[in-house]
Amino acid sequence: MCNMDKNTKIVLERQNPWWFGKPFDTGIDRMQWYPMLMKYLKTEEILLLTGARRTGKSTIAYQMIQNLLESKVNPDAVLFINLDEPLFQSKSKDPVFLTELIESYLALNQPDKLYLFIDEVQNYNYWVQTIKTMFDTAKNIKFILTGSTSTLLKKETSTRLSGRYFSVTVYPLSFSEYLTFIDIRKPTTIEKYQYFNNYLEFGAYPRVVLENDNELKHEILQNYFQTIYLKDIIYPNNLRNNKDVFDLLYFIISNIAKPFSYSNIAKTLGISPETVKEYLQFAEDSYLVYTLTKFDHSVKKQLANPKKIYCIDTGLVNSISFKFSHDRGRLLENLVYMTLNKQNREIYYHKGRSECDFIIKDNLKITGAIQVTLSLEDEKTKKRELRGLMEAMIAHNLQEGLIITEKESGKLKIDDREIQIKPVYEWLNDIRK
Repeated sequence: MCNMDKNTKIVLERQNPWWFGKPFDTGIDRMQWYPMLMKYLKTEEILLLTGARRTGKSTIAYQMIQNLLESKVNPDAVLFINLDEPLFQSKSKDPVFLTELIESYLALNQPDKLYLFIDEVQNYNYWVQTIKTMFDTAKNIKFILTGSTSTLLKKETSTRLSGRYFSVTVYPLSFSEYLTFIDIRKPTTIEKYQYFNNYLEFGAYPRVVLENDNELKHEILQNYFQTIYLKDIIYPNNLRNNKDVFDLLYFIISNIAKPFSYSNIAKTLGISPETVKEYLQFAEDSYLVYTLTKFDHSVKKQLANPKKIYCIDTGLVNSISFKFSHDRGRLLENLVYMTLNKQNREIYYHKGRSECDFIIKDNLKITGAIQVTLSLEDEKTKKRELRGLMEAMIAHNLQEGLIITEKESGKLKIDDREIQIKPVYEWLNDIRK
């Protein structure tokens, strides 16, 4: 290739097997759950796929490439550049590397339109400047980028690429996707419960779901955690005190769904509240954890109130911290939170005299209240859960509420308000996202 050294040429040829009519692994089809991707592929804007490592962004990119090839796009009109490649990582601080690479390819192949896929784009220090300049000047390039840190959408990105991109977040598998991956089409209620148990225990990372050996599943998940910890938290933020970061991550993932304050965690770990806040932000930027705030009409109070932490995947929680049987109720709550989060819902928790796990806000109005509990069989637990849910419903003038359990169902009428009780696997099936 023009102006391209031999090693770069070898890497690109390995990363783009379709140039030579060779097969490539597209995995199990996920496009039915991401129909907007092919729609965005037809627009001129940059398409940005974000999400934690190993959630399947690269595989989805390959599925998009397969789709393009099946629609008779010339193989030479598709260029895939994986910036996790060590050779390319060594050029991360070269301000002209990516520009010269793309221009060299264009000069040689001269496609009418180039579909340019850049994987793990955050590995290149000058990606924002490069993509913005090329987007504004080279109208025959469709950019599809993937990245593993949400900082892609902050700071420079949101300002310098404003109005130039669509963003889609890729998560671990939904329960519907999970059943498809293990080739279960029409499970009975008993089967749904059995499969859900595995889904809750080992989580929903695609590679983990497809692994049959349970010990290997845990090892894979521990490796994922180490990769996120090192590549997306420690290295990019130049953190030197690895022990404090690890202790914090272990602590918060061991205490998912529990209220916390920066000062309380700081006191427990012997570090400053400012350091806790900073490290937590890095963990959120890597998509490892998510923070939930207490609802308050005052934004100032909302920010000052205790928060809750949830983890991207329940399998990750089980592999890093407590055993599966330790607290299934909190794992259930974590799963419900992540499912709501995938829907881009605006979520808070309610806390007055009692507590309600989730309230949903649409525009300026609270439209839903959800309580999550393993079981309502214990009378004391039932009273507590109903008290919290009813308090939230009354506070926000809701006529209906929902309690999600492990396997119980039913309906309750309290005064003029109706409460639906649903097993989690049925609720997940209803959402189908």
